[in-house]
Amino acid sequence: MDKITSITRKEIFSLLAHGYKESLLWGENVCVQFNFYGTLSCVEFLNRLYDLTNLPSLDSRLSNAAEDIYRHTVLNPNDYPDDWLFTDLRFPLCNGTDEQLLDFLCEIFNPEVREEQSNWRIFYEKINKLISADGYEFYIDHIISNRTAYSWRKKNDKFRIIKSAEIYSLIGLFNRGGYVLDFNTIGFDDFTRDVVGFRLTEYYGLSKGKSLAAFVEEGNENDIIKLIVALFDYYVSNSAYDNEKKGVEYQKYQKIIERVRLGIVAINEFAKELEQHFSSEYMSSQISIMMQMTKENSTEAIGKAKELIESCCKTILEERNISCSKDDSVGQLTKKVMKLLKVTPQNIDDKLPAADAMKMILGNLSAIAEGMATLRNNYGSGHGKSASYKGLEERHAKLAVGSSITLVEFLWCTYERTKKVSKT
Repeated sequence: MDKITSITRKEIFSLLAHGYKESLLWGENVCVQFNFYGTLSCVEFLNRLYDLTNLPSLDSRLSNAAEDIYRHTVLNPNDYPDDWLFTDLRFPLCNGTDEQLLDFLCEIFNPEVREEQSNWRIFYEKINKLISADGYEFYIDHIISNRTAYSWRKKNDKFRIIKSAEIYSLIGLFNRGGYVLDFNTIGFDDFTRDVVGFRLTEYYGLSKGKSLAAFVEEGNENDIIKLIVALFDYYVSNSAYDNEKKGVEYQKYQKIIERVRLGIVAINEFAKELEQHFSSEYMSSQISIMMQMTKENSTEAIGKAKELIESCCKTILEERNISCSKDDSVGQLTKKVMKLLKVTPQNIDDKLPAADAMKMILGNLSAIAEGMATLRNNYGSGHGKSASYKGLEERHAKLAVGSSITLVEFLWCTYERTKKVSKT
């Protein structure tokens, strides 16, 4: 049953066709747009999803949709309105299934389509938020030339790189009336111990098949996937099942496992990337960690908050080819970035409404970095503590961490905005 509403579809189509309005720092509006055809022409892009030569032309002079669209979007690019694709009933977007729309959206963000230097990630996040309201989400499917490719899934699907339905399909391949392939109980338990660290039937006290099903229901995603892949490899290497490996079903299973292997690499690579490079995703992940830490370990939270400010500032300065010394304090780094982004109190026009208030706020933001450095030295991680040391209370840690988050989000969003504006 389709869940994506007409409201969500309209918002997605409007976003892709017309972009969105964004206010610059002190009131000026700018329209941010995205060429969802990426590096391709309109015809080239659509041919990846639809057979244009077998779709009718709306122009009686031309024989098919390929000729029609080429004439009116490439040769004469102003013939069609910006949103023509989303109202054209030849394409299953406004009236198609959820799957058809989601496949289209994933293709927009395909590394073979998108322009890497564009603002595609902003639109990816906005559209992901829109489909999320109707129960779907994008996820990293695999890597192409070190670039992330995406697929979609239902939000309640607990697996990141494989759909629950595919997991259960593979379980059906392995589970043969309570047995699992040709394993005896001891052999199966030895196998699962080697793969995931414990003996399934011994743990659950059930048959092999039921133990496997129980593990899939409650196990860790990584362990479940490890076991599924290991079982499939065992199945492939076992000559007893050679007759089963000739049909279409087997090819389907092969493709699923191949994609899973790529997906595992993708997630690992993506995690590595986030560790090495500051990004919006990295910022969000660190914020979540810090907020949790304020409850469990205020010392580590404060240390991480100071490190987040440093990482943000150093990334911005490095990307703008502005040198910074390893001896620069977090306060000095912050001042350099604020000067670069022109968000210091001195950059505020005295004629602006509430200019004094703006200057005060910006001055206080700058002071946050200095304050976090002092807190980190006295209460945060990174320095040895005496036996009598007592950490901050949770409420104090939350105040400190919350202040650093405000600063980092402001600096990073301002930096991202300056990049977008320079391209418009």
